[in-house]
Amino acid sequence: MKKLILLFVFSYSFLNANPSPIPLLFGSEDLLKKEDSIFSPEKKKETKDKIPVMWGGSSLTQEERTINGIPMKVFILGGGAYIMHKNIKLSAREIEIIGEDALVGNLKGQVIVEDFQNGVTLTASKGIYNKMAGTVSLENHPVLLQKKDGKVVRIQCESIVRYLEEAKTNLAGKVVVTSDEFQVFGEDAIFSEKDDRMDLSGEPFLFSENRFLIGQTLTYFVKEGSIQLEGDATIYQVSYENKKDKEKDTSSKERVVTLFTGKTLTHQNKGKETVTSMNGDAFMYRKTSEFRANTLESRRNNKDIKATGNVSYLDKENGYRMEGGLLSYDKDKGYSYLTENPRIVFLDKKELKEKGQLTAVFLERFDERFETVARGDVQVETQSATATGEFATYYEKKDELVLEGNPTLVKDSTKVSAGKIILFPKSDRAYLTDGLKVIPNGEKK
Repeated sequence: MKKLILLFVFSYSFLNANPSPIPLLFGSEDLLKKEDSIFSPEKKKETKDKIPVMWGGSSLTQEERTINGIPMKVFILGGGAYIMHKNIKLSAREIEIIGEDALVGNLKGQVIVEDFQNGVTLTASKGIYNKMAGTVSLENHPVLLQKKDGKVVRIQCESIVRYLEEAKTNLAGKVVVTSDEFQVFGEDAIFSEKDDRMDLSGEPFLFSENRFLIGQTLTYFVKEGSIQLEGDATIYQVSYENKKDKEKDTSSKERVVTLFTGKTLTHQNKGKETVTSMNGDAFMYRKTSEFRANTLESRRNNKDIKATGNVSYLDKENGYRMEGGLLSYDKDKGYSYLTENPRIVFLDKKELKEKGQLTAVFLERFDERFETVARGDVQVETQSATATGEFATYYEKKDELVLEGNPTLVKDSTKVSAGKIILFPKSDRAYLTDGLKVIPNGEKK
């Protein structure tokens, strides 16, 4: 075997008009993989490589080797060694190139892959370049760093396969994604810069400030900063909220833990607005309340909430449950609007057993006053009576329901009307004021 040592910068590009058959290239560390070898006679007859590759370094050693019975040239580059695959640069402390067309290159020590067009840099201590497949495989805890449109994403894992021309990366083994907003942990991931998305499998979980998310699969849209979590999605969140004491006229910060589950979680960044929605059996749990719906959508950091389909809100502190088909809530105004067959179910505070209910065309709730207003065809059922009216106001703290607008009450087969009917649903009491009148059986009011 002959060796020729050249101590000058060397670069090479094969662009001949009448190219000879492709020189066979194969990394020395892969010589035992004969079943996958690209140097078999059958492989040699395949379509000729048309991708021009440039390579070079400050020192070069040339050898003649025989691989699978075929004589080949082997080039060992050192001192700033590099390979250019179109506009993508692969560099290392040492690169072993087998064959003049650089179909395979073994990169050793301080490996750097720079994809300038997509703003991606990959680093590792070892890599294998495959020209025909258009890939570079990196091992020993490689790192991918993307800087694009003002966002920085860092990914580390156990091994990486980068498809150079597709701008696509397969990441395997303990994948950790870090951005300015959160960290994601998973087993495997596929990152496609052209689609601006990253798909993680293996029940990945995500950390952000005071928040933890987990699901079966996670899709992250890098440029938007949007997230989609599929399969039993769960959010665990800790927040600190103002709690007012009206009797003492004081307020204090209260630590609130929220558990939020559903089938699919979607978090979208739309300019300055963020939208978070849970679809499919959405359930929000707090120590003092429970919220259920088919779909639950939150905007402006939970300040605007919209719930649709089988909506149910349980207030454990005040002992009632609100139900309906559509709920909208404005936290800044402390205002809720519930429609589509809405009702209030009155509950015993200790055991949360049903004591009665109210139905109407729509319901409005005012947080500051702890009041709920019912309007349109109001019907109230208690344990021993039923009442109707045009509108009603429920004072939660006092468990007092004031029914107005031609109200009537039926109890023990006796029907009465009054200017105003005051009910206490949980204790099953009633007061009638302003023009009490008994209505005989069969007589219409």
